Amino acid sequence: MMLPPSPLDKAAARAKYGPWAVIAGASDGTGEGFARELAAMGINLVLSSRRREVLKALGEELAAAHGIEYRVLVQDLMVAGAGQAIIDATADLDVGLYVSNAGADAVGRGFLDESVERWHGMITMNVTNVVDTCYHFGRKMRERGGGGLLIMSSGSALGGIPFLSMYSSTKAFEGNFCEGLWAELKPHNIDVLCVLAPLMDTPCYRRNTEGTGFLMDPSMAWDPFVVSRGSLDWLPHGPLLIYPNSPSDPDRSAEMVERRERVEAVMALGNSFNEPAET
Repeated sequence: MMLPPSPLDKAAARAKYGPWAVIAGASDGTGEGFARELAAMGINLVLSSRRREVLKALGEELAAAHGIEYRVLVQDLMVAGAGQAIIDATADLDVGLYVSNAGADAVGRGFLDESVERWHGMITMNVTNVVDTCYHFGRKMRERGGGGLLIMSSGSALGGIPFLSMYSSTKAFEGNFCEGLWAELKPHNIDVLCVLAPLMDTPCYRRNTEGTGFLMDPSMAWDPFVVSRGSLDWLPHGPLLIYPNSPSDPDRSAEMVERRERVEAVMALGNSFNEPAET
């Protein structure tokens, strides 16, 4: 895996991304990994998912180990208004980091084989909620002079995939959105990173594939805690972190550089129109 340009300075990260971080989708997998990494830095946590007891157990463990504070927010992110619920539940906190870690999809279901309401829920989770929360926390971070937005997307965002048509489309939105936002917010000391995550052996993945006949070769799958740790290392560098499909595959550094340079070129072109004319 390609290493970030510089190691994450954890003291600087605590100052910039604390005192509170919000993790939407925190109960297991990469969400749990983010919680463990951030708690070890001394950052307080708002842990959100649908499973109260799992979140509470994780929060209690991390509070005892690292002396942090935590809050639990039980929220289904496919429900309309979920983004606003997160905003309301954190209104009294100084949030320096927002992590959107939700959005896994079941395997092997065609677009016409699910209800349209389910697809609306996926749009709510991966598009509407991301817009609502990034808008709110982004404005707050601009006021406070810094922070971070970390959006977990998927390698499927790089192209349409049969039987994952809606999933790959909504994840593509996250990637494009973050690339533009990275350039817009960089002058305000706000880091933006979209992680195009690989196949990971998570409890969520195993639940979604149970009974489908989709068998995972252990050599194909990434450890979710490795992915969450690597994502935090890359957060200051944005806008995209593209993981190889499997740990043994070549890194995707060339794609990352090409896409970053394109965003920078477009931003430079836009800025040139706003420069005062020479007299």
